[in-house]
Amino acid sequence: MSFFGNAAGNNSKKRDKYKELTLAIKQIVLERAKYRCQNCSKKLSGTNSPNFIHLGSKKDNRPESLRVVCPQCFEENAPSEKGPMFSSLKKIFSKS
Repeated sequence: MSFFGNAAGNNSKKRDKYKELTLAIKQIVLERAKYRCQNCSKKLSGTNSPNFIHLGSKKDNRPESLRVVCPQCFEENAPSEKGPMFSSLKKIFSKS
């Protein structure tokens, strides 16, 4: 323990701060993106509501680990049942 406090205690507080994807974190990401989709640059508004994508771990809700995209780009990048990974998994699990 140092004069400035326990280093481990400071890290746990920082982790707890980003435990959930809060409205404040979403606002930071939106402002950083200037209220535009970070994939196609469409303006995000009430009818074109933003979706948030994690760049790494889904538990990492730090603003630098999130991207904001429009609904169209979100649907295009969402995992589907047509991809090669899904068909491989389907083959594995259907052989039982």
